Parts: sequence; C-alpha cells; structure tokens
Amino acid sequence: MEIKALDFFLGLTLGAILGTGLTLGAIKVRGWLGHSEASRLKSENRTLKRRLAEKDRHIGRMLSETERLAEKLGQEKL
Repeated sequence: MEIKALDFFLGLTLGAILGTGLTLGAIKVRGWLGHSEASRLKSENRTLKRRLAEKDRHIGRMLSETERLAEKLGQEKL
C-alpha cells in the first residue's frame, strides 16, 4: 500500500488541528474544574491567612509568658 504525499499532508494537518483543539479544550475544562490561576491564588491566600493567625497566637503566648516572667522577677526584687 502506497501513501501518497497528499494523504500524508492531509493526515498531518488534521492531526495538528485535532491536537490543538483537544489541548485548548483541556485547558478550558481545567479552568471550569477549579484548576485556574484565580482558584490557586485563593487557596494560597487562605493558607497564608491561616499561617498568619497561627503566628499571631504564638506571639501572643510568648508575650504573655514574657509579661508573667517580668512580673515574677519584679516581685522577687521587692
């Protein structure tokens, strides 16, 4: 069986068009399913807010411990 040049180029062109179309379709579907840039940034923002709240609680605990120790040392000197 002989493959003619015209058949080869038609197949190549059709394959390239289908490949491009499927790639663009996959990008759209991923965007609809929540893998978009906006959803990634929202998730990252949520994570950063949670970490900031944890650090604030930690700083609060350390500050109260420092105040308690300073008060204890102040009472010992009197």
